[in-house]
Amino acid sequence: MSISVEREELKGIIKESVSELFEQNRELFAGIIEEVIEDKLFMDAMKAGESSELVSRDVIFAALKNEG
Repeated sequence: MSISVEREELKGIIKESVSELFEQNRELFAGIIEEVIEDKLFMDAMKAGESSELVSRDVIFAALKNEG
């Protein structure tokens, strides 16, 4: 027994299935996307920090204390 599905029909079925998956798991995917964005920003900050000047621990804590 063989099932034949046209390319465009299969494409439509896949699109519908993926759309349904995203709709049913919206919060899960939103969390995943949020984590990916945070990781990317963290990596960018680390790369930027590699070329910046070093500061002492005291300077960092003083800056944090002034923010709070």
